[in-house]
Amino acid sequence: MNHYIRLAESNCRNCLRCVRVCPTKAMTYLDHQPKIIEDECILCGKCYTICPHSAKKVNSDLQSVKDWLAKGEKVVLSVAPSFVAIWPKFKQLENDLIKKGFYKVEETAIGAKLVSESYAYLIREGKMKNIISTCCPAVVSLVEKEYGDLVEQLAPIVSPMVAHGKDIKSRIPDAKVVFLSPCIAKQKEKDDLRFKDAIDATISMQDLIYFVKEDQADEEISEWDDFDGSIARLYPTPGGIIKTLPREGGYKKVNVEGVDRIKQVLDSIRSGMLEGYFFELSACHESCMGGPLLVHCEHNEWLGQSVIRSSVDENKKIHEQQPKDDLMTAWENQNIQHPVHREAEVQDVLYMMGKTTADKEYNCGACGYETCRDKAIAVIEGKADPKICLLNALERAESVSNLIIENTPNGIIVLDNECNIVEINPSAKMLLDLDIVNVVGMPIQSILPSNELIELIKNTRRVQYYRCAYPQYHRILEHAIMKLEAEEYYVIILMDLTVEETKEKVMKQIRQQTIEITQQVIDDQMRTVQEIASLLGETTAKSKVALTKLKKAMEEDE
Repeated sequence: MNHYIRLAESNCRNCLRCVRVCPTKAMTYLDHQPKIIEDECILCGKCYTICPHSAKKVNSDLQSVKDWLAKGEKVVLSVAPSFVAIWPKFKQLENDLIKKGFYKVEETAIGAKLVSESYAYLIREGKMKNIISTCCPAVVSLVEKEYGDLVEQLAPIVSPMVAHGKDIKSRIPDAKVVFLSPCIAKQKEKDDLRFKDAIDATISMQDLIYFVKEDQADEEISEWDDFDGSIARLYPTPGGIIKTLPREGGYKKVNVEGVDRIKQVLDSIRSGMLEGYFFELSACHESCMGGPLLVHCEHNEWLGQSVIRSSVDENKKIHEQQPKDDLMTAWENQNIQHPVHREAEVQDVLYMMGKTTADKEYNCGACGYETCRDKAIAVIEGKADPKICLLNALERAESVSNLIIENTPNGIIVLDNECNIVEINPSAKMLLDLDIVNVVGMPIQSILPSNELIELIKNTRRVQYYRCAYPQYHRILEHAIMKLEAEEYYVIILMDLTVEETKEKVMKQIRQQTIEITQQVIDDQMRTVQEIASLLGETTAKSKVALTKLKKAMEEDE
């Protein structure tokens, strides 16, 4: 688990953007979830800034800072110069924070001045083959983990954050020093045992916005106090470190931004192509003004740069000063040993991934790896899912789609906007007895001669249905007519109703015959009943006459 970037897995939408942008491939994707390999992560923050679904969260010490303030601790805030991207007026920010209970608010540029003095000393001393600036902790981590053989070319100087923290503690021993950061990697630098107790907490620019704006004052204060070495405020701008240093010196000065380009520079240094350079390396484009903890804020890095430049005199360079012991540090070769894999092993995984031939290695990069071979190696190392391949998925989808179209019992005909046939599937050919005729390019009237159908096609906006009998084919067809707006194509789906219609006709005849027979039976039954009733009536009358005569005769006898 990464202690600085947390993964909100429930927010992840499996877009793999974080895997694609990770420069060290510390971001992996297995079992449908992203995961960070902490030992390989340099905390450049690219996965955080690129995520469109808020699936990455950055830890913050803001609650600890609030607790210290509530207890009345002497909390001193070291404000990184990049703060001007959000808060151009330092004095107003300072006043607001003092009202919040901060003991003191200072610019980290004070520490940057000390660092530039040390760099100038190393340049004049001229003992190092190359000098790689060490203000960006993500770059330091990259060198230590991936280019451990170059650690001796890292300037043995702490960053401005650490330098300022140590300076504050020397003046205010009981202070809690909080760094206002544009950078995620600063959180890990704070915890580095080499810089123990220099910084007690880090908070982001966004943390500060929410914290201060709870009851921000309306006053407008724009002054920004000058100090000796204030040119160090240029540190977060591209080439800002170099601009603070004297022009003279035996080293050629170059600034490079972005991890990919930095890796190219480090490869060139490793190969011996570059010597006698002072490198200002920043993991972020636009240097710290493009820091990962700034990109999610409403800010203006160009406004910030203009505010910084208007507040410094670039002619007042910082001159050398032998660094004090507390500004010196030693970097470590922590080179990550990547295993070497046998070619047969790589080929087996490529085959398993569906890359059975060289022409199937598309190297599209959609999975997060530049080449299919790199992906295969990641699979071997347990960093990637072999089943995730966009082009393979598209091929499978296309194959399934074609399989359905080719084998569906319904006929499918595609027309252009002039009602000419573009595509026709085998079922349509069979329905219309077109097995040996190529009708592509012909008008639809040539095979489905119906004026009403043509009118429906031309006026179709949504799906419409039309039933028509075609005596020439001995078929009754149901037509589903659709228009593909984007492509201006029409699709006709033909469903054969001949059997159903015939069955219905036969059933209708049977029902009619049954009704007629039933009616005949009813009529016969009625006649029978009537005849029985008539016979019963005659018999009853005769019986009555006979009985009456008998009764009368008996009465006369008496």
